[in-house]
Amino acid sequence: MSLVEDLADRLRATRDQLPVAEIAGAAERMRAASGLLAWVLHESSTPVALPGLGVAANHLDHAAAALRVAQDCMDDYCLALGVQMESYPDSRMPAVPSQVQRTESIDSQLTDWWSARICQLSGFDEVERKGGAGSSGELLRRCVTAALEADTRRLHRELVTAGPAVGLGLAAVAPPLLRHLANDLAGHPPRLEDLARVRRAALPLLSELLPNLRPDPAEEIIARVCHAQPQRHGNQPSHPADIAAACTLLVAGLMRATGRTAEDLSALVEQERAAAGEATQRAADRARSHRAALRITDTARRRSAVDELRPATP
Repeated sequence: MSLVEDLADRLRATRDQLPVAEIAGAAERMRAASGLLAWVLHESSTPVALPGLGVAANHLDHAAAALRVAQDCMDDYCLALGVQMESYPDSRMPAVPSQVQRTESIDSQLTDWWSARICQLSGFDEVERKGGAGSSGELLRRCVTAALEADTRRLHRELVTAGPAVGLGLAAVAPPLLRHLANDLAGHPPRLEDLARVRRAALPLLSELLPNLRPDPAEEIIARVCHAQPQRHGNQPSHPADIAAACTLLVAGLMRATGRTAEDLSALVEQERAAAGEATQRAADRARSHRAALRITDTARRRSAVDELRPATP
């Protein structure tokens, strides 16, 4: 085994020992419980004790991000050496997250706080909770259609009838689509200098349809899409329903800015998934080409190259 291969094996072992799967599993459980925690925060008589839960969730997200950055750095280093690393599907989030499905047993406990907040944002009264979307992807399609048609009442009805178990999933489904749309708008992956342009294209729809929606959630989402530092204007975290509604309207706003209609949303999701698959394939191809370029077939030359890499003896 050459010195390069030995180094790659050590990097692979170190990478596999990183607890990314455990952190990702904890993050997934945290997301699944976010609706119930938000309901507790809304209904509790002592909410001062609860913001610590949000701080813990933020720490968990930062830890997962740091571990993934470490994995990516190791992968990039191995690619530079010409060694292909195996994929790790169990510890990585998909490009378009799996859609949250309706759970009736939990949904009945959470609908009140969710629908009350949506009513505050839209200015409309409660509606009969029938015919709601069964998944976050379907809810996104319905809400984007209503937003592009400037139908606030229909947008209100779709969000209320979906309930929090499905509605909160909008915050997971929308960001990959926002990055894809921002890329189309700017002509390249969105960067800090594109922030103003993306804001001008995406934000007007929010004030048109939900004027009671505070701008903070949308501003933070757009900043993350453009890899900028979000600027929070208050100490309190954004309401979960505000984040879900903002994600929906931002997708609709960028679709309108890029000349798309609601019928194009399904194709957009497929394009995003295909782009993620192509990126993975390109990384594998680069690894093979690097390895072929560094491969030395002559035994004497290989021994000489390994000797040159060893530290000189004093």
